[in-house]
Amino acid sequence: MHGYMPNEKRTNMRMSKQHYEFIADTIGPMVGWPSHLHSIADELEKTNPRFNREKFLQRATKAWEDNHDIPDVDDYIPY
Repeated sequence: MHGYMPNEKRTNMRMSKQHYEFIADTIGPMVGWPSHLHSIADELEKTNPRFNREKFLQRATKAWEDNHDIPDVDDYIPY
């Protein structure tokens, strides 16, 4: 069956460090904002008990930042 799989079907996937690095480097820059990476990490944690959440989030966030210009916020209030 192709397409979306229910949560209970996804937990038995065998993923490796190389898979997580690929996802961080490729999918990381595609999310709307880096905070969305936590939802991805939640799902990836289910795929391997050795999944390193912090390492994934650091790599994916760096990939996101490298591909997005974060504008400087001008919070000056003239009085």
